Amino acid sequence: MRFLLSVILLAWITACSTSAPPATNKSAPTRSQSASQSVLITHIAHNAASPELMLQSMSLIGTPYRFGGSNRNTGFDCSGMVQYVYQTAIGVSLPRTARDMATAGRSISKNQLKVGDLVFFNTNGNRYSHVGLYIGENRFIHAPSSKSSIKINYLTDKYYANR
Repeated sequence: MRFLLSVILLAWITACSTSAPPATNKSAPTRSQSASQSVLITHIAHNAASPELMLQSMSLIGTPYRFGGSNRNTGFDCSGMVQYVYQTAIGVSLPRTARDMATAGRSISKNQLKVGDLVFFNTNGNRYSHVGLYIGENRFIHAPSSKSSIKINYLTDKYYANR
């Protein structure tokens, strides 16, 4: 059942991400246009890996946050989730911390983001203190904090846009 739900979710997301962007009024910014912040992005994934990364990450939604956590049974922190998704979905071993992940890849501009890329944030005074997995349409999946579980947010959400 979980596999079927994942396949349906992937089909829905893929269909959404391949549609033409809606026409926008230049004087009224859309949600994705309103972000002017600079977010460090590390381009690691290849297009061929995107479906596997999407399926694996989406299957974790609702998994509890756990500081230092790195498995689906007990929970994840942000870097543990990303490391788990890459290893499980495509067999790629990433470093354990957000900071080490950021230095392992190369920076790209926000307009070059592709599904599977990592997005980094400064949430506690350290440049690379939080990491998420970009899933398209200005959204990312991550393990935000001990008060939450793995979920999807927009890069333009005020909290993340400021970081």
